[in-house]
Amino acid sequence: MTDATDSSAWVHTVRGPTGTAVVAPRGAALLSFTTPSGEHLVLATESDGRRADCSGAVLAPWTNRIRDGRYDFQGKTHTLPLTEPERGAAVHGLVLGALWTRDRSASSSSRLVLRHELAPSPGYPHRLNLACSYEVTDAGLTVTVTARNCGRDSAPYAVGGHPYLIPPSSPEAAGRPGRVDLWRLEVPAGTCLVTDSDRLLPLGSAPVDGSAEDFRAGRSLRGARHDVALGDLARDSTGCFSCRLTGDDGRATVMNCGQGVRWIQVYTDDQGAEGATRRAVAVEPMSAPADAFNSEQDLTVLAPGEEHRLWWRIGQESD
Repeated sequence: MTDATDSSAWVHTVRGPTGTAVVAPRGAALLSFTTPSGEHLVLATESDGRRADCSGAVLAPWTNRIRDGRYDFQGKTHTLPLTEPERGAAVHGLVLGALWTRDRSASSSSRLVLRHELAPSPGYPHRLNLACSYEVTDAGLTVTVTARNCGRDSAPYAVGGHPYLIPPSSPEAAGRPGRVDLWRLEVPAGTCLVTDSDRLLPLGSAPVDGSAEDFRAGRSLRGARHDVALGDLARDSTGCFSCRLTGDDGRATVMNCGQGVRWIQVYTDDQGAEGATRRAVAVEPMSAPADAFNSEQDLTVLAPGEEHRLWWRIGQESD
């Protein structure tokens, strides 16, 4: 059963052994995740879940940008609203501002399930049932996004998240500008997406060997600006991998990613208002990169009735 009385003014709280997550119905956005001792692992977000930097958002049915808001699919040309007009792009999907409803029968004190039906709209004439769960366990906060195609035709689909990570931080330090310069980031990626400088749209891919985008051994972020998609991710025997953001005290926040995460977008929070930049690092798990509706790179095509599932987990690295 879903709770149809959800309001954008409300928030949901999920508690478990490794911390407390606060989630907004608007966009199913993660607002905060704190450890039992009160330390923050993600940048805290305003309660309505809407921010210019998309902090904590769920990105569906595409991630990043679609060039000119246009794409061809199964012999038809589709045109989406340009939600980033300055770059001539449709950005980050269609659910950023949507109100998701709580599934009371599937939720508990340690698990929240939110649902949203994405109806056909200009440029995306497909109907998807979306579910996003937040669960706090001994392993951390696991976020799972599931999509089911409820229409009669196949639908192009990509999905991701937009968490802004910080190393374990006190409430006083969390969100302080300029802290990114003190940190190191590790992402086990062998390639990066090359983009044009003006529109940040893909031109191709390249190995990260010897470049500023090689995070495999951990890389200092001091003075470095990054907004890059990383692929060819080295995985363990289960098909999963981890990203690690380490603070100057040696403690780290870790993101574990499931098999469906094929790309990680790294953004060092460089474009905010004056005095509010480089507070956190967006480490965005994605099933496909920018402009996948045109390139078809790692694009998922959901047949009628078919489901897709993506998960990632945020936690504090164990000693």
